[in-house]
Amino acid sequence: MLKIKKPIILDNIRVITENFIEIIENAKSEDNDIENVCVDGVCLSNEDISSVSFSQVQFKNCEFIDCIFEKSSFSNVVFEKCDFSNCNFDSSYFNCCEIISSKWLGANFVNSSIKQFAVEESNFNFAILDKTNMRYIKLSNTTLNNANISESILKDVDFDEVEFINANFFKTALKDIDFTKSQIDGMSISNNFSELKGAIVNPVQASELAKMLGIKISID
Repeated sequence: MLKIKKPIILDNIRVITENFIEIIENAKSEDNDIENVCVDGVCLSNEDISSVSFSQVQFKNCEFIDCIFEKSSFSNVVFEKCDFSNCNFDSSYFNCCEIISSKWLGANFVNSSIKQFAVEESNFNFAILDKTNMRYIKLSNTTLNNANISESILKDVDFDEVEFINANFFKTALKDIDFTKSQIDGMSISNNFSELKGAIVNPVQASELAKMLGIKISID
């Protein structure tokens, strides 16, 4: 079983419930990280939070809608019961992070690096993960329906009860990726089906994929 490093969060960290955008602006102007804090119940929309580094931070019960996090860094960060729908994380970095019961509908992670990353019971439907480098990833009871994961790297991943319905894996190699406990109906891949070489699927999934190849399976 794939083991993912747990985020390191210090005890008795400072709790932030208001004026968070001021803290962000100060961190930018002084070129400082946001670290060792718990951001609790903060709601922001259409804010520019790009090029900010977060280290040993908890986000709890927060809403960040349509916010810009381009070129930001998240190291040892926990997101719990948060909503980051339609946020832009283009060219960002995630290392040793955990997401629990959160919503990232339509979030953009293009050109990002994501490693040591665990997700539980969360919604990534319509997320954009094109040209993203993902290593040591564990997803459980999570949806990525209609997500784009094209021209990306997937290595050392564990998918448990994950929905990839109508997901786009164009030019993303799926060798050694185990989909047997997940749903991959309507998967989009290239015309030569090269992405599927070495992928691990169950008999039902194999039958559906065979239809994409134009193969008819006869069961006597």
